[in-house]
Amino acid sequence: FMYDYPEIARMSLAAIEKLNASGIKCTVLTKGVYPNLIGETSGENEYGITLVTLNEEFRKKYEPGAAPIKKRLDSLRALHWAGYKTWVSMEPYPTPNLLEQNLKEILKEIWFVDKIVFGRINYNTLAPRNDSNNKFFNDCARMVLQFGEWSGIDVYIKEGTLTT
Repeated sequence: FMYDYPEIARMSLAAIEKLNASGIKCTVLTKGVYPNLIGETSGENEYGITLVTLNEEFRKKYEPGAAPIKKRLDSLRALHWAGYKTWVSMEPYPTPNLLEQNLKEILKEIWFVDKIVFGRINYNTLAPRNDSNNKFFNDCARMVLQFGEWSGIDVYIKEGTLTT
């Protein structure tokens, strides 16, 4: 569901409808906005967005072409209120040298989802793997796990995010 490409959204929706008609559940992830017509698909489907920040300037730099954060959240919230299973992929989560931000503020915005997938940034040379980053990701992963436990949200921490 690429942002500002309605023809691609229609093709994605048609593919989901075909799969659902064959009894196949879909798990979808986008950096776009879900169309209102998604409400006509199977209630078994799961719909997610990628969300690593609430900072629009960071989003514009690291996710060019992605939908604005508020629009992504609003479309996911609408699916939640329509009774669909919703989730958020919080990866690749940026290190403080890329962006200073408050993870708790992001978690507050996604209180309604059914699942959170959290993972460290791996492929950016500006976010080196070192003891400081390992501690940062261990602390973040524990915070996400605690939030999930407190709020009843399923949490999956990607392999390699937590280190010992």
